[in-house]
Amino acid sequence: MSPSAVSRRSVLRSAGFLAGAAALSACGNNTATGSKTPSKAKSGTLTIMSVQGEITDAEVAAFEQAHPGVKIKQINTDVTRLNAMLAAGNPPDVVRDAGTDVTPYIATRGVALNLDEYFAQSSVLKEADILPINNVWKWDGTTQGKGSRYGMAKDWSQDAMWWYNADMWSAAGLKAPDPSEPITYDELADAAKRLTSTKAGKTSVYGLFTTTAGMNRIGSMVATAGGRILSEDLATADFTSPEAIAALTWLVDVAKARLGYSLINPSPDWDGPEYVAGKQATSGQGFWFGGFLGSTAKAYQSKSVFAAAPTLGKKRVSPSFGAVGYWIPAKSRNPGAGFQFLEWYCGGAGARKRISAGNGLPSLKSMLSVVPQSTPFEKAAFKVQSDELHYVDVLHNATPYAQTTALDTTIAKTFTAMVGSGASVPKLADQLTKDVNAVLASGKKLVGK
Repeated sequence: MSPSAVSRRSVLRSAGFLAGAAALSACGNNTATGSKTPSKAKSGTLTIMSVQGEITDAEVAAFEQAHPGVKIKQINTDVTRLNAMLAAGNPPDVVRDAGTDVTPYIATRGVALNLDEYFAQSSVLKEADILPINNVWKWDGTTQGKGSRYGMAKDWSQDAMWWYNADMWSAAGLKAPDPSEPITYDELADAAKRLTSTKAGKTSVYGLFTTTAGMNRIGSMVATAGGRILSEDLATADFTSPEAIAALTWLVDVAKARLGYSLINPSPDWDGPEYVAGKQATSGQGFWFGGFLGSTAKAYQSKSVFAAAPTLGKKRVSPSFGAVGYWIPAKSRNPGAGFQFLEWYCGGAGARKRISAGNGLPSLKSMLSVVPQSTPFEKAAFKVQSDELHYVDVLHNATPYAQTTALDTTIAKTFTAMVGSGASVPKLADQLTKDVNAVLASGKKLVGK
């Protein structure tokens, strides 16, 4: 998807992250579905549920030309519609979703097709060539990141990484950070205070990018301190650990100080338009943001620097908050053609064209060479990104017992209410633990545990 005025992050959150997972309440407590013999592609319609406009008409035409007899029918991501289709046993053939968030949920309930044998026979998606980010699409029944594959990322970024306007840092009398070395979240907040410009109660420039408390954001911060939010069995959450308290303290402090947009001070848009309008000194977006600047604000390339993910503790962890791609429903009527689409769009000609335009990172090691590296800006960003690849990890923020979107909604509601009322961070942590565990407990009952 070419970056546009619509936030890629907001698209992921509002649509893709919900689509596959929210519908599963109708599916009961099934076991994971495997396929010992991959189904061959059939001629006819291939129905793909995805975000409107992401798969372009040109891409559809190119795929159909490469796969004669297959005609793509796109339907827009719609939670209610997917729920009805799954319940009726007539789902789309391919569904767009975020692997970081949905894999344990869709695999445990048997909604998603086990793709091991499809990958085993693929001449495009070879095991040795698949980048580790795709481990988020794996599930062995207890651990995300291990076991069978249930999907494939189309393109991705390490989403805790960030960008800064070097000119703004210089004007504020700040020494710009070494982009290859992670600064701490506290150092980032201190810099943001000097970068933020407020007069008569109105802020003209925010020093910090948008921070939204959710499972991925909190979980990634906690991981750099050596902790985790969910228990080993993924059945309970704990926001009261020292690591979680430190993360919540930071998120509350920057929100209250209005150093950037947050749950209590929502952004009118997303980081992109605010950043290129000079209203933010930083942008909390991943590698793909360089492509956005190249297509919409080239003047900002010369002063924009891509930087390593900050750390709360001493451990470098730099995850994806999405690894958005596609999974194939177990009851797909044309799974063979569905996998052909995964091959083409996530690792074949479709992926190559998208990645060469700077729209994120590829899923295959062999395709890293087509990432744009012709200008000084592109070379600098790619060097930082290449170094950061060593710190990708599966954070275990997803669970079989609840949708990540449901947990994020609960966190947002509690965070907004508690911070708005002036509650202390320990009280916020206690309430988050109580509220999130209530959602998880309800989910466990639904699966008979």
